[in-house]
Amino acid sequence: MKKLTVLLMAITMGASMLISTAHAKFEPKFTVELSDTKVLGNPELTFNLEFAADDEEIGNFIGYIPKGFDIASDEDIPTTTDPAGREQGEVIGSGDIEIAGGPGCHPSFPVKEVKGPIPVPATFYERERTDEEVDKGVHAVWFLDIEPANRVRLLVTGSKKTGWKIEGAPTPSDATCNPLSATFTISAESESGVPILTNAKKPGPKKFMADIVSQDSPAIAHFEQVITLTK
Repeated sequence: MKKLTVLLMAITMGASMLISTAHAKFEPKFTVELSDTKVLGNPELTFNLEFAADDEEIGNFIGYIPKGFDIASDEDIPTTTDPAGREQGEVIGSGDIEIAGGPGCHPSFPVKEVKGPIPVPATFYERERTDEEVDKGVHAVWFLDIEPANRVRLLVTGSKKTGWKIEGAPTPSDATCNPLSATFTISAESESGVPILTNAKKPGPKKFMADIVSQDSPAIAHFEQVITLTK
């Protein structure tokens, strides 16, 4: 009888895990905006992200900017240091994030409701490329500092002729979890006045895309958005 009870418990727990997995979803929302849609304009670039409480966590972000647009290179933006002499890089953007935080975010904590929304400011810095990144053809590094929650090194690759890819993965954390809403803006210019993004010279529809990868499964959410440039 004891063995039968243990077996039933194991079957029940296994079924429960299957149900939990089946109910997991990955349906984030994503949009992109340009503050200036004129040809050869110098806009702010804004990404909007939103994850529901029952969405799987984000594992990686890949944004695509169409060909014809230009992005400032690592060499274009001067290197700066903090008061202690450590490399900091010029500020090139900022963000506002609201994410859940608390013991309930930890997978082993039994009461998932023990968490609450936390506002977290974010800052983008332009960082020097490492030798390895230079060898791999990285054009620029956009360092997203979400103090104290996370830091993401976004690598910009590609060219004006072929288009651009912006990719970076947050470090997994059991201290925070969904729901998450975030707005990230790359400024029109760096602190020293270097234009970060320059629009294409030809007017017409331009397709921006993004792939957001789940941390918890092979799921990938793909987004496409057309922004029309005008003369």
